[in-house]
Amino acid sequence: MSVRSIVRHADWLMSPETAPEAPAIVFEMECTTCGESSEAAEDFETARTWAFVHVGRHPSHTGFREIIHRFWRAKLLE
Repeated sequence: MSVRSIVRHADWLMSPETAPEAPAIVFEMECTTCGESSEAAEDFETARTWAFVHVGRHPSHTGFREIIHRFWRAKLLE
């Protein structure tokens, strides 16, 4: 018995998830000097405040990486 596959070209659309039950966007900040990071939070100001407190305690830690968790949905275009 042989197995056959059918492959065809398809167009997909990627967009942010908008369903009411979709998870909220989550923000974090990570210090690029020591790797310490804020807690994940739905409010960006929480992550930014953590960065201000961190640099206040460690004045030489001036670089930060913003980490955003945003959920997306793929839709097959017909």
